[in-house]
Amino acid sequence: MRLPTRLLPLLAALLLLSACANGGDGPAPASTAPGDGATGDAGTATEATDWDEDWAAWEGEPRTRDPLERYNRVVFAFNDFFDRTVARPVARGYVRAVPEPGRNRITNFFANLGEPVNVVNHGLQGNAGAATEGTLRFLFNSTFGLLGLFDVAGGLGLERQRTDFGLTLGTWGLDTGPYLVLPFLGPSNIRDATGLGVRYLTREYTDPTHWADQDRDVRWTLAAVDIIDTRARLLPATRIMEESGADPYVFMREAYQQQRAGRLTGRDDEWNDEWDDEWSDEWDEEWDEGDGGWD
Repeated sequence: MRLPTRLLPLLAALLLLSACANGGDGPAPASTAPGDGATGDAGTATEATDWDEDWAAWEGEPRTRDPLERYNRVVFAFNDFFDRTVARPVARGYVRAVPEPGRNRITNFFANLGEPVNVVNHGLQGNAGAATEGTLRFLFNSTFGLLGLFDVAGGLGLERQRTDFGLTLGTWGLDTGPYLVLPFLGPSNIRDATGLGVRYLTREYTDPTHWADQDRDVRWTLAAVDIIDTRARLLPATRIMEESGADPYVFMREAYQQQRAGRLTGRDDEWNDEWDDEWSDEWDEEWDEGDGGWD
């Protein structure tokens, strides 16, 4: 099945960044968006009606086959509990404590650390052009960009092209297998979970922190900061998903399956363009008002 077109920008943002499972019983939708001076205005009512119509049409469509649903829902509930009690509060504290320019530098730093994985997988997928651009990105940002704190390569037209071992296996023709929710890591499937295992086993060759022979404590600290930064960037997406009124488990499952299929076929770029046009300005305005609107 396919999600409503209105939701494609959201799922692209949510799942390209996601390292946690989100959803569950969140706060009730606010009657006034941050920065609005009136309550219950016509724009808000129209938007709510549009959401309701989209979900009403979507819920009538056939769902993805999910033979592991009973197990997946248990793990999803655990992940949601952990997110609401630990991950989300920590992420909000991080947003309050670290100014936006600092968070942007941290995001760039970890994106640069992940570039070797992109390069290796583009090579394995037979995409020599993307592998070359990824190599140049890593070299430029690691040197002129001060260890990746600044995306110098992006300013030169070398945009980041994310990929992973799961997509490589898909390029080779391996089927996704059943949908699978992983503890702490969230939505996946048998193929992508295998890809995660491959990345772990090859970390000494693809992770720059291993190249630099960093102590385990340093690597774990960096991993924790990366997770917190990722979760902080998902705070707006979490609220929008909660306001959709959909079953959060079903939403996450369908969004994940559709987004991963789109990345294999190249439609992921179309969703990113729609996301940039429809949502980024709105979210930037809400962030500028402070984090109170996302509590």
